[in-house]
Amino acid sequence: MGGGEGEGGMWSFQMKILKYQLIIALLLLSCSAPMHQTIDTVHAPSPHPSPLRGEGDLTKVDKKLFAAQVLLFKSATYEELKEEMAEMKRSGVNVVIVRVFQNKGDRIHLFAKNGVSNKQQTGVYFKSSIAPVVDDVLTKIIEIGHSQGIQVYAWMTTRKMDWKWSDTPKWRDSAYDLKAKTFTHSSGLDLFNQEVQDYIIALYMEIAASGADGILIQDDLVYRHIEGFGEAARRSYYNTFGFALRPENLYQGIYEGKGKYYVKNYTPLFWKWAEWKNQNITLFLDNLVREIKKIAPQMKIAVNLYYETIINHKNGIAWFAQDLTSLKDINIDYYAVMAYHRQIMKEKNLSLDAAFEMISDITRKGLAAIGKGDKLLMKVQTIDWDTREAVPADELIKVFEAIKRGGDVSLAYVQNGNSAPKIFLDKM
Repeated sequence: MGGGEGEGGMWSFQMKILKYQLIIALLLLSCSAPMHQTIDTVHAPSPHPSPLRGEGDLTKVDKKLFAAQVLLFKSATYEELKEEMAEMKRSGVNVVIVRVFQNKGDRIHLFAKNGVSNKQQTGVYFKSSIAPVVDDVLTKIIEIGHSQGIQVYAWMTTRKMDWKWSDTPKWRDSAYDLKAKTFTHSSGLDLFNQEVQDYIIALYMEIAASGADGILIQDDLVYRHIEGFGEAARRSYYNTFGFALRPENLYQGIYEGKGKYYVKNYTPLFWKWAEWKNQNITLFLDNLVREIKKIAPQMKIAVNLYYETIINHKNGIAWFAQDLTSLKDINIDYYAVMAYHRQIMKEKNLSLDAAFEMISDITRKGLAAIGKGDKLLMKVQTIDWDTREAVPADELIKVFEAIKRGGDVSLAYVQNGNSAPKIFLDKM
């Protein structure tokens, strides 16, 4: 096609107008194209975008979290949920972490279909082809959350899945009964069974495809000191070490105290076994995170940690087979420490002030170990687990202040049918 800036007349004038129109159109397209990115990193678009992401993308947040972890919403309808999440937003929340699994004993989400009548149902709260679906509430919560400018993380179980116990009993782990000195079923699945690992990963892939912004991995991705005697675990132990796994070679000085049974000492072989269980958890978690981020690169992964794991390495390994150092090489975005002050008071027989000081110590040690404050997510209880009564505001203020003394970190409060604490925004 002829014509150029050197030619005169009407033809040249029309060509100039056409050129300017093309330039303006290209500029408008470049400005309006959506950019799926966090504050400091640009990623490939998710293959399963949220239904409300687009113009403006209200759900972008800084790396630092101010989260509400919800055991149970107080809302009975989705209309009520909209206002409840708006209340959370006003309190300073930028992420809501919602329970998407239902085990026996868990209170069902009230806005789920047949929520009140299906108290015995177990399963999941997202679209799944391999687990019983109580109701797909996750899709609706994501939609409501994003409309409020709140990201939504799915809080999901790993080893404890009641719905798998009946149809696949061979997947269940075994525990050692210190009183009866015999084996019994543990509350978790046998993570040494490859079929179990494959099933858990497949379930998490379905969450990754849901449009959720992140996943919080439940605190059951651990092996307690009497767990890990499942059929696959014993077989793997024998293949690794060349001799059978026997409880009498692990525990010394079993005794009773207030109706419970304890162990005075652990043998050298116990510590070797506990480290071995931790290695299996670590390898599985690394593979799980890699698989999630293959299909959802932007998805954030948070892992629940017990406070003992932070302040006492030996207790973390012995009681939970959990070790912070082994997790640091995994692509985890947030280390979620369950720093529940009233629970700590009860377990450690501490005064309230002593529990506050321990919270500060946990924060300091967590920061020293992790190195980045935004990656340390300190979780605070806003209700008493035993009475279900709300923790008074002045007590919560002291908890937040204790965390601040330990360092500048991400924060979360845990609620169970109660309202968002009004003072949360002030304590950031």
